[in-house]
Amino acid sequence: MTSIYERKAEYWTQDLADRAFEQAVMAGLDALGWTYQDNTADHDRPDLYIFRSVRGKPARLALELKEKRQPYRPRWAELAGLPEAELLVLDEVSARKLLAWAPRAMLLFQDLTQPARPYVLFSIIDLFCAPRVRTERPIALNAQRVKAKWLLDRRHGQAYPELNGVFAALANYVDHRMWEQLRRLEAHGVFTGETVETL
Repeated sequence: MTSIYERKAEYWTQDLADRAFEQAVMAGLDALGWTYQDNTADHDRPDLYIFRSVRGKPARLALELKEKRQPYRPRWAELAGLPEAELLVLDEVSARKLLAWAPRAMLLFQDLTQPARPYVLFSIIDLFCAPRVRTERPIALNAQRVKAKWLLDRRHGQAYPELNGVFAALANYVDHRMWEQLRRLEAHGVFTGETVETL
């Protein structure tokens, strides 16, 4: 029998109070002198807008921030068909929030279970093309509902040991790689466990 997961009010309070990851990202952007807008208190928008100049024109990049703070339950890894160490779980609503800002939209995970390379970056193009497993979990939030989750393979993103590597990748994506990825005729990416057949 499927159990109902009850999201308690104190969980939201704890999540909002523990903003070390968000603060570290914003401190890094400040150190680089990058301009950004903090949306972390707004549930309807990506966490950050980062403003850059690309070929002399202003550009806005949407960045959603997520954390994996501890290993997931074995059932998640079983459903994903992945080793737990390679699993990242994303709320589908977070992915949908990024769609409005595509193709200048990215997702950054901080995976505290992988301290050597804790930062995993996905472009919206990666998220669109990469294999995934979609699930729904019953929750009790004012009323009984279900919440959609994406089970992702962290190997399908770009992993970095430090935030400076992430920021360099963000700049490279907006300035160059985004257009290369959009215009490529071949299948995007080489994803673990996927075979792209040639007809």
